[in-house]
Amino acid sequence: MAFRRVGRVLVPQGSEQGSPPPRPGGITMVSPSPARSKAEPARWQSELANVLDGFVIRRAGEPDYDRAGLASCRRGLSKKPMTEPAMYQYIAPVSLSVPRHWGAQAQARVEAATHYTLAMYGFHQQSQDRRMHQTFSQHHGPSVGAAASRLHQALKSNTPEGVDRRFLAAMTADSVEEVVGHLRVLVPQLRQHAIPLDYIVLADDLFNWPDSQRRARARRRWGLDYRWVPSDEADKPDSTQSHA
Repeated sequence: MAFRRVGRVLVPQGSEQGSPPPRPGGITMVSPSPARSKAEPARWQSELANVLDGFVIRRAGEPDYDRAGLASCRRGLSKKPMTEPAMYQYIAPVSLSVPRHWGAQAQARVEAATHYTLAMYGFHQQSQDRRMHQTFSQHHGPSVGAAASRLHQALKSNTPEGVDRRFLAAMTADSVEEVVGHLRVLVPQLRQHAIPLDYIVLADDLFNWPDSQRRARARRRWGLDYRWVPSDEADKPDSTQSHA
């Protein structure tokens, strides 16, 4: 679902009177999202960062969190994108920042990535004093692979094999919904051990997941960040490769 500004109000496209009819034959021309440098985040990512920062508040001079807002996001964890009205206020500014020439399909992908990201963050941050979204000014924070690696180490004396299986299932998933389904199982464990995640990087990965080439790059980065311990010579990665 894409948003449109009518006066000073944000409404879903197609819900207001006078909406333009679809193109004949149902054909929609979609332009690919433009390429950008790794150091230059897309505008929608900057807006998402603002939304995530907005959950951090101060009470009596001490940092705290917008618990009502996080609870609203948690309600979207088991729902499809744009089906939880309480999340619209957080998704709308991100959706509206998508350039028009990207097309409706890319905008819907941004909305889906934002929905799942905020829902998982709302669950991850619950009952935590330390902020579970971690990013850095000069480089990305912990990816799914890096966070899962820390979780594996934390459970080394218990049952790390479960983390291995769940991480591998998420990494090899073909659809965004399947990825999110597996990450929903890992996030409670990350919360239990206070292991943060860069939710802007996660949102970007989810946005890119439908594209096979970008999905392959995300998988490779997750795998490298997980720091596999090869079981035999055939499993050893090429030492000349670097992070994508």
